[in-house]
Amino acid sequence: MHSKRTEKFVLLSILVIALFFRLYQLDSIPPGIYSDEAVNGNNALEVLDTGKPQVFYPDNNGREGLLINLTALSFKIFGVNIWSFKLIPVLAGMLGILALYLLAKEMFNWQIGALSSFFMAVSFWHVNFSRIHFRAILAPMLFTFMLYFLCVSRSMARLSAFHQFLYLTEERR
Repeated sequence: MHSKRTEKFVLLSILVIALFFRLYQLDSIPPGIYSDEAVNGNNALEVLDTGKPQVFYPDNNGREGLLINLTALSFKIFGVNIWSFKLIPVLAGMLGILALYLLAKEMFNWQIGALSSFFMAVSFWHVNFSRIHFRAILAPMLFTFMLYFLCVSRSMARLSAFHQFLYLTEERR
């Protein structure tokens, strides 16, 4: 038997562990930035200078603009530094872990949600992509939230249909 308090404590513990893995020496591990990250940072600085975010950035063989535009917003709020540069991938990674917890809880139960989100929180590939500025970290987060909201909407539609059935079969007075 569990309580909501236990469930919340477990989720919060997983998120704290995930945050530690993503923030520990973020400014020095991995050392420096990759050339692709540098282009993303330059594009974010251009957005700050021009005030014109784009949907698509043609530099570096072309990239969609979501990560770059969010990075420009981070630069505007927190200033231009390595922490504000890597903040968006860290947040995307953390939200991806939360999304997986919610999805697995919706599909199975909170224990499966906790176990799956814990494995994602300590997974090398997810920690790695949460610490570097590649747009690939957005995909698991967005896809998992999409699946979660799809499952929730299907559950709500079933509930609504069930209530409609009860209403139609209810004896009229």
